Amino acid sequence: MEEEINLSELFATLKKHLSLIISLGLLGLIVAAGFTFFIATPQYDATTQILVNRTTESTEGLQLNDINSNVQMINTYKDIIKGPVILNEVRENLGTNLTTTELSDKIEITTQENSQVFSLTVTDESPYEAAEIANSVADTFQNEIGKIMNVDNVTIISEAAPNTNQISPNNVLNLMIGLLVSLMLGIGISFLLEFVDKSVRDERFITDTLGWSVLGSVSEMSNDELQAELKIKRPELNSRRTKSRV
Repeated sequence: MEEEINLSELFATLKKHLSLIISLGLLGLIVAAGFTFFIATPQYDATTQILVNRTTESTEGLQLNDINSNVQMINTYKDIIKGPVILNEVRENLGTNLTTTELSDKIEITTQENSQVFSLTVTDESPYEAAEIANSVADTFQNEIGKIMNVDNVTIISEAAPNTNQISPNNVLNLMIGLLVSLMLGIGISFLLEFVDKSVRDERFITDTLGWSVLGSVSEMSNDELQAELKIKRPELNSRRTKSRV
């Protein structure tokens, strides 16, 4: 029974402050839309795939141990690609003002388990510059890795192509987050206002909390009841006015 009363009070509080909750929800939605469409910078990515094998003199070709070694060496290739040996030359080839650190931050290298192929993904504000940087890094790595390590079999499986579908910000997700956060804020404020409101709401507060006895109560008339009361009183007033004239 107590749970039902609490639930009824909960919904009554939400209903009482419904306009506040909706207003804050709309405000949060507007703020999220403003940030998403006018402030946040769209980001795009481009990916190229690279296969690297070490040379082998075995007449039987690559063995399982060679493949495992190649897979383990990919972590080393990651460090080389994101290091100044490769990126300094990429900067010169592209004629970019980006520093080596800024270029490195744009690059992400991912691999699949037990695969000799790794993906080189570049994220940039322009889809075309992202593809250009990715291809330049892959070409430079292909040309320079033989001088750094005993590797002369680098294959670029697929070149990066401009992808005009932005990866961030996620417009729908941002709007949903803005709406939900603001609605939750509105609900929280509603309960806070109800908590600090010390006005007497019903007889239970007087009898249960204060321990006083209720001597009487004044009921609030609804609009329909008020209109009905006025219709009853109008004939009486007209009758009194007629008698006074006589």
